[in-house]
Order: sequence, then C-alpha cells, then structure tokens
Amino acid sequence: MQATYTLLPGLHGTSELYAPLIAALKPHSYEAIEYPTDQAQDYDSLVHWLDQTLDWNIPRIFIAESFSGPIAMRLAAMHPDSAQQLVLAASFCAPPTTPNLALLPLRPFFVLSPPKKALKHFLVGNNAPPAQLDQLKTIIQKIPSKALTARIRSVLGLRPEDCPPLKSTPILILQASDDNLIPWATQNQLRLQYPEAETHWISSPHLLLQNQAEECAQHISEFVSQHSPSYA
Repeated sequence: MQATYTLLPGLHGTSELYAPLIAALKPHSYEAIEYPTDQAQDYDSLVHWLDQTLDWNIPRIFIAESFSGPIAMRLAAMHPDSAQQLVLAASFCAPPTTPNLALLPLRPFFVLSPPKKALKHFLVGNNAPPAQLDQLKTIIQKIPSKALTARIRSVLGLRPEDCPPLKSTPILILQASDDNLIPWATQNQLRLQYPEAETHWISSPHLLLQNQAEECAQHISEFVSQHSPSYA
C-alpha cells in the first residue's frame, strides 16, 4: 500500500495554502488537514482530535508546517507503525527564548485587515504576487481571534515532552533561511533535537512550502524514495 501524504497546516489552521506543494509533489494519495475552530486549540487538544480523526491503519507521510511540527512529532511517536516518515517545514520544537519579543511580529495579524507590508516581511517576501497577498489576507481574516490567540499560547508553552524522541522515524527538516518570523536559533533547535534528521536550509521567507514548492517537493520526493522506495 502506498503511503498517504498527510499535510498539517501552519498557524492559520487551513488547507488552503497547500495547493502549490500538492501540484509540485503530485502525491498518489493525500489528506490536507484543516483544524476545527469550535474546540480547544492547544497542542494537547489538537493531537487528541487528530488521534481520534485519522485512520491509523494506513501508512502515512506527515508534512507539518510551522505550528503543526510539534503535533506531527507527537503523532509519529504515538503511531510509529503508521507514521512512516516525517517532514517538518519552517518549524520548531521549543518556544522562543524571549516570548514577549516573539509576539511582536504577530501583532499585525490580529487586526481586521493585516497590512500587505507585514505579510511580505514576515511571511511571503517582497516579491510576492498580488494574488498571493490577497489570498493570505482573506485566510487570516477568517481565523477567529480566539483560535489564533490559543495557538500562539500553545507555541509559547511548548514543553520538552511535546517533542519526543523519534529514533525509528526518518525525519526531513526543511527550514527557511530568510525567515523573519521564526528566529534562526529557534529553528536550529529542531536540528539539535533531531541530529539524525536530514536537514536543508532553503532561501525563502517563512511560508517555505508555498514560496519554494518545487524545491521542497524535490527534497521530499528524494527523501521518500530513499527511505521507502515502494511509497515514492
């Protein structure tokens, strides 16, 4: 049986930003997850929801973006037979060392209409096309403020046990070298947490899987082929 690519979203919690990666990756089978906003948004609650929602009798390749990295790590530890491989993109395994400063870049996203200048600086880069900026603004405006606040609190409250040992799970780490949202030191902690992982730094702003979909898809495809040729 070929593995199902299971895509877990960033802080926005929707599947709407995965189209470029899906088009580049051309997976045989995939699930793009959207987090419900009518329940608790902390990591424990979202892990429990996915644990109850997903079919764990099939092989899965998790692709987790940013906020969802710690969720995918815990699910991989809980279901090692199903979680064949783990891809972590622009993610982290610990809260920023200065939480108050970490919140500053996020303030523009709490307003009714986040300024395009902030979206370019923190998420997509200065060369982002107007259509991408419009899509981002629409998505952010749809996120309930309570849900967004709760997810940010979960990030700031990360514990060591939220990033468990995964020695039997092949891990691919893709990090954005031009990320203005997640500090380099915070990103690098993920590599230190999982030194056995394959790590690539890609020239991109924070939305790595959207801005460099082709390059990310190439790394993912090569990694999948290397570790489980029958699933490629």
